[in-house]
Amino acid sequence: MAATLVPLLLLGGLEGLLRLSGYGYAPGFFLPSTVDGVDYLIPNDKFGYRFFPPALTRKAPYYRIPAEKTPGTYRIFVFGESAALGIPDWSYGASRYLDILLKQRYPNTDFEVICVAITAINSHAILPIARECARLEGDLWVIYMGNNEMVGPFGAGTIFGTKSPGLGFVRTSLALKTTRLGQLMASSRYKLGSTSELPARWTGINMFKKNLLRYDDPKKLRAYENFEGNLKDILKTGRKAGVSIILSTVGSNLKDCSPFASLHREGLDASSKSEWDLLFQEGMELEKKGQYKAALSRYGDATSIDSEYAELQFHRGTCHLALGHAEQARKAFVCARDYDALAVRADTRINQILMDTNFEGDGQVFEIDAEEALAVQSPEGIPGEDLFYEHVHFTPEGNYRLARIIADQMGPLLPSEIVESQTKNWLGNDACNRQLALTTWDQLRLWQEETKRINMMPFISQASNPLNKKNISKKKREIKARKTWKTWAQDNQMYISALDLAPEDTFLVENYSNFLIAYGKKNEALEQAENFCALLPDVAWTHCWLGALLVDAGRLAEAEECLEKSLEIRSDFTQAQQLLNRIRYP
Repeated sequence: MAATLVPLLLLGGLEGLLRLSGYGYAPGFFLPSTVDGVDYLIPNDKFGYRFFPPALTRKAPYYRIPAEKTPGTYRIFVFGESAALGIPDWSYGASRYLDILLKQRYPNTDFEVICVAITAINSHAILPIARECARLEGDLWVIYMGNNEMVGPFGAGTIFGTKSPGLGFVRTSLALKTTRLGQLMASSRYKLGSTSELPARWTGINMFKKNLLRYDDPKKLRAYENFEGNLKDILKTGRKAGVSIILSTVGSNLKDCSPFASLHREGLDASSKSEWDLLFQEGMELEKKGQYKAALSRYGDATSIDSEYAELQFHRGTCHLALGHAEQARKAFVCARDYDALAVRADTRINQILMDTNFEGDGQVFEIDAEEALAVQSPEGIPGEDLFYEHVHFTPEGNYRLARIIADQMGPLLPSEIVESQTKNWLGNDACNRQLALTTWDQLRLWQEETKRINMMPFISQASNPLNKKNISKKKREIKARKTWKTWAQDNQMYISALDLAPEDTFLVENYSNFLIAYGKKNEALEQAENFCALLPDVAWTHCWLGALLVDAGRLAEAEECLEKSLEIRSDFTQAQQLLNRIRYP
């Protein structure tokens, strides 16, 4: 007893002292916030600290939900990663379209569609989010996840710690980080330099380029097992909470996204590789000349030597598509994605796990094959630039289509009193865009964001990159061609109309302020920033952002007050501290 009890008492005492001193962070996804006497929940900036180094932590968008669901509300949680979130701008993610579609189709019901997705996380992080959401009176969960299983925390190709450990290790590690003592140990590890190989800042999927994976890498196979284990526990959590669950497969850009990296099969000898190289080069030369049949012949011979080289499969798909062989092209493009050594797209095995992991006959879990549904809606049955900006992130039209796929399956899950009030048709894409204030200015802004993305590694090294750049340039020209002297007024009115319908929509308020800043309407922008701050007074970013606008307006005393408030909420907020230093030490 002494050998056990004394260490436990010492550890417990240290934990208590750390908490009393204010050390550490709350590990949950949501934090409490009270506004005008009403209790809300807001996303926690530091939730990701359990999964990423603080400097690389990704955050959820800023919004609020009532802490207690109001009567007559139908609450939906959407789980996933950056594709579910809506990168490059979560204001136009699939959950936002789903919210508008449902409110229009069932006008007598107050729907809350709450996206709890975060960029770069995977099922290891989604499981604790699900367990937290299980206590929040949800009626329906939508699960759209799987792109980050290999590169996210504890994945086979991750840079964030151990690669593909067992679930027992993962869950013990994460449980320790919910304690202040565990957080102290993790912080010490970072400060002592044991993670010196980590990048100093977030650089996207290029961070994982050194951790390439073959198709049957043992670490990759363990990651699939971990994914299945986490998925089963997420579903069990939802079933125990009594919520209905829509479990979806994950779509990706097949036609217009070549592999990020390719590796030859293990054991390929030098002689065979030389022969393969010759056939592949001959095939590419013939393909460039438009001699697709001859190119396919060379590629076929190369495939018989080594079929696992992802780039080869992509070229086979391109040639088949040029010859009108849509089905063969799709199979080759799928192989190219599945063999991609930089595994940042949900592959066939991930989607198969999603389709196979179910609880027979319980009536709570409903599967939808979004991957196939998106393919059916694409030219030649192969998703490409019509739906995706790059590899997995949807265009606004793609997000609308995904939302429609989900919404179409919801009818049988809704209570009869909700269904009885339904209108005849779903709201169209353009009408949804107006309610989300997807203005001409915002459309151009989104494509400009993607221009930056595809001009970075590893996108710039893709064989498809020149065509991707050409497509994005074309999109920007088309948008600019629509601009006239009336565009500003039309865009401004779109924001005003959208805010009339949803005055407390924090996404709209923030975007409107940015829109006004872009057009030099500083006073109006400040007004919206103040509104944003009033809606989310316990979020450090809102005060920092308002402080930055006040600095620009020369109202330094007010700016200093805002920045101090920002740092009071989050003492490690570097951006707020830097702005405050500029005021105090000009």
